[in-house]
Amino acid sequence: MINVRHIIENDFNEITKILNYYILNSDARYFESEPVSLINRSTWLHTFSQETPYQMLVAINNNEISGFCCSQRYRPEAAYNKTVEVSVYTSPKSTSAGIGTALYHELFASLEPFSLHRAIAGIALPNNASIALHRKFNFKEVGIFDEYGMKNGKYISAIWLQKQL
Repeated sequence: MINVRHIIENDFNEITKILNYYILNSDARYFESEPVSLINRSTWLHTFSQETPYQMLVAINNNEISGFCCSQRYRPEAAYNKTVEVSVYTSPKSTSAGIGTALYHELFASLEPFSLHRAIAGIALPNNASIALHRKFNFKEVGIFDEYGMKNGKYISAIWLQKQL
């Protein structure tokens, strides 16, 4: 059974491990190419709170963190205060287990009290599983930034999606 809850500080190490897996093994994570440390992620992890629209949740399955999702500030300008950027990551051994769906169900429910207008997501291509998950939650394609970033010597494209909240 999957249990989804807001993060606590004891989760930070496992979240960092999941981030590093995707940094080292995929084009996700803003095209980062170097692993991150718990120390340099700590400030970022402390920006999330269930009292704000900037939240992070973890999925617990068999007493292990099997994934996390977050809603974060899209840009710092006040014009974007009703927009959040969302993302979801599952542990490598938990893909296709319904973890992403469970996380997003809880995240979008927890965002309802904040009267947000839009959620957006950028997905490095190719990533059919992530695109399918976002479409399941009524995200619509906005467009593709073609070869706009570089990682490990190759150009990467990303699809951008949005959802009305």
